[in-house]
Amino acid sequence: MEEPTIADMSIADEHIVVESKTRVSKICQELSKNPEYAVLVKKKGDIIGVVTARDIFSKMAEGMNATKVKVDKIMRTDILTLRCDTTLSKGLNMLSKLSSDAVVVTDQDGEYMGYFSVKDYREATRKLESHQLISSRLSRSRKAISAKVDEKEESKGDLLDLLLGNNMEEEESEVPSMIKLD
Repeated sequence: MEEPTIADMSIADEHIVVESKTRVSKICQELSKNPEYAVLVKKKGDIIGVVTARDIFSKMAEGMNATKVKVDKIMRTDILTLRCDTTLSKGLNMLSKLSSDAVVVTDQDGEYMGYFSVKDYREATRKLESHQLISSRLSRSRKAISAKVDEKEESKGDLLDLLLGNNMEEEESEVPSMIKLD
């Protein structure tokens, strides 16, 4: 069973992308509707920073005028880039070791695909745990079936009997019934 990748997550939601010279006031309306969104700042096709509603409120509390300031003046720039084919275990491991402002997902050619949010992180953790549990169960089942197949080959039973649990001894026994026909 193949491990899920970063691209298997919902990386196309919970963010908006704007050019670096966009005024903060222009993104405030979108953030008022979706305050948990991240605003990814791009320049010449590359993501160079991130701004959140919390960043804007913090700067406004310091006296910033949102109608005049551009997002590139307040953005945070510590961006972690993960390729879409990165496995969840490797991606989550990297995220736990590094403290980035944002995680951007790119394709194999380095082109922007999406944003890996905090919500995606939680979902990825659950998905990875489920994957590991299912993989472990499949492995145990495979070993058990292989052992039974080996036993059945010695006794000349077939795999269908093994999987259905049919035993010749059980077929010969009478099944009790609640209805008596006289």
